[in-house]
Formats: sequence, structure tokens, C-alpha cells
Amino acid sequence: MQQYDEALHLYYEIKDKDGESYAVITDADKKLAEVDIPGEIGGSKVRKVARKAFLSCKGLRRVSIPESVTEIGEWAFAFCDDLLSVGFIRGDISLGKGVFKNDGKLREITVRNQGVQEDDSEGDIKTARLLAATPELMDAEYLLDIKHAGSKEWLKKWDTRLEHILSLRDDEGYHLYVLCGEEDLHFDYEEYLEYNREKKSELCMLRLVNDIALNDKDRDILVHYIKDHMSGCESEAALRVLLERHGDEKDYYSLMLDTGAINDENLEAVLNAMGNRHAQMKAYLMEKCNASKDDYFDDLML
Repeated sequence: MQQYDEALHLYYEIKDKDGESYAVITDADKKLAEVDIPGEIGGSKVRKVARKAFLSCKGLRRVSIPESVTEIGEWAFAFCDDLLSVGFIRGDISLGKGVFKNDGKLREITVRNQGVQEDDSEGDIKTARLLAATPELMDAEYLLDIKHAGSKEWLKKWDTRLEHILSLRDDEGYHLYVLCGEEDLHFDYEEYLEYNREKKSELCMLRLVNDIALNDKDRDILVHYIKDHMSGCESEAALRVLLERHGDEKDYYSLMLDTGAINDENLEAVLNAMGNRHAQMKAYLMEKCNASKDDYFDDLML
């Protein structure tokens, strides 16, 4: 029988297996913005988050999963439009299909070790960002490996998947998209190509910014892709990703400068593309490139 915890705004059921009772989170108040799933509810340990338990919780931004949970059902957190961060305890946990399906804003899936209140080392932070990209951007749910995330073997699998994505033609799957899209297609052919180029650019930038255990050969491939899709190139997908998704994130601009993707030759075009947006980053670029264009400084009202 389903029960409701008014303090937690969670629905749950008590199950029994081999004479031991355990709790299953079955549903939630759709207005929840944050949730720390408890290790125990109704006098029993929480072992499972049921299928579709938090489906379409549109305002949900942060979730914390306790170490007692060993199973999360299909689509448990799918279509949570504002979900930014999910926290796990490292261990064996079974994740169903589409757990984070269509969670386009997901930026961090943190994994901390048992008994540690918070893992905030540089490696942990970078792993959290890479892990969050696996369900949607990489379409690789097999990389949602909570036990091994961040290990050398896991990072190698991540890089292998990215290498495969970059090897695909930009129009890969377009004919299926058209056949299945009926009359409400979101992209024409050229838009579809640019959509895939933006996804590839985003993944390249993400990996370069979060570069733990990234070898020189792979680094060169990613840098080459970004430089081939910046201002002045046939496709400016990387520039659009930079400005639209990372507009005020200094580490991404530092990456562009360090790799030569933004340089003295294309600086003016990049600044023009920025328009009146991201004033601090415009000033940063001009300072680093030793730009001496008084009109740009006047525009920024510095």
C-alpha cells in the first residue's frame, strides 16, 4: 500500500523480501525543487527508487541518493527539465533505462566514497561533469557506472565513445529522423548537420576542460575539431556553443585561448559575435590577446 511522508513530500511502499522489509520510493510531489532521498522511511531502509518515481518533476534541480539505494527504475528522473545535479555514493547500483532521459540541463553527477561527507577534489569535480554528459550528449547509458566512474578504465571508455561520435558523418541518422518525424520536423538538413556539429563541439570542449587522464593524441584530435568549427570556418558550431552555452564560464575562454582557437586573427570576429553580451569575457579576451581596439573598450564602457 502506498503511503505519503508529508515532511519529505515523497510517496513510498514497504515491501518484503526473504523476511526483510525495505522501502521503495514510488512517487513525489511534482513541485519539489530539491530532494535528499532518505536512507530510511517508514521504519525501513530505502532500497529502491521506482520506475517513473520523479518523472516530469519540472522544477526539480538537485537530487541526493543515499548509499542504501541499490536500484533505480526506468525513467525515474526522466523529463526533469531543470535538473542540474545528482549525487550518489560510490557502489553497486542498478540503473534502469532512461533514468535521466531528456534532462538537458544536467551538469553534474557527483560520486563520493562511502563515509566521506564531500569529495571536492579537482578530479572528482571533472568526473562529475563528464558523467553527466553520458545519458544525453553521448547517448551512452552504459557509462552511467556509479561504481567505476573516474577510474582509468572508465575514462578510456568515455574517450572511446567520444572518438566514435566524432567519426560519425554529420548527417548520420537523418533519413531515419525524416521517416519518423512525420510533419513536425524540428530541423531541415542543414540545421541537422549544425546540430550534430554543435554536439560534437560541446563534447570536445567538455573533455578538454575536464582533461583528467586525457592523452596527447586524443587532445590533439579534440583541439583540431574545435579550431575547425570556430569563427571564419565553414561551420562556426564551436563558437555558437561557446557563446550560447558557456557565455560567462572563464575556463572555456581560457581553453579557446590556450589552444589557439581564439587568436589575434579571429578575435575581432569573435568579439562581434558576442555583441553586447558577456562583457567580462570580452574584456578578458582583449586583455589576453593584447588587443588595442579603443572602440571595443568604448563599447564595453570600461
